[in-house]
Amino acid sequence: MSERPLVTMRAEGEAGGVKTTVRVGEHTPFIVDEPERLGGTNMGPNPLEYLLGALSSCTTIMIAYVAQDLNFDYEGVQFVTEGTLDPRGFQGMEGVRTYFESVQMKIVLDTTESDERIAELRKGVEARCPIHNLMHAADVEMKADWTRK
Repeated sequence: MSERPLVTMRAEGEAGGVKTTVRVGEHTPFIVDEPERLGGTNMGPNPLEYLLGALSSCTTIMIAYVAQDLNFDYEGVQFVTEGTLDPRGFQGMEGVRTYFESVQMKIVLDTTESDERIAELRKGVEARCPIHNLMHAADVEMKADWTRK
């Protein structure tokens, strides 16, 4: 029986009210907050906005890895990622999901590769992207539009 090569990641920090300071490794700490209308100080994105950023950046990182594996030629990526949710869930209403119901991504590749090759890249990225798969497992409806510049 072989052991799985598990990796542990760590974040630490402190909070006052709904504003949280998070430290990860040797990186600059970042602020997670809520807008003033929700009791925050609006000093940083809220957790769900960070999740959209994590999905976007994880997708672009996986594009780089999968493109290398497929010998897929591209110069860069632009993206817009939006999530839709019913805020009554995190406000305490029973039976209402507390996280995104759907996420829409628009991925624009600066490439001359064919539509078929873009579809092959997309399939590999979606299969390997940890954040995409986490959201898919949580039954978030994932919609994506992959085009070229």
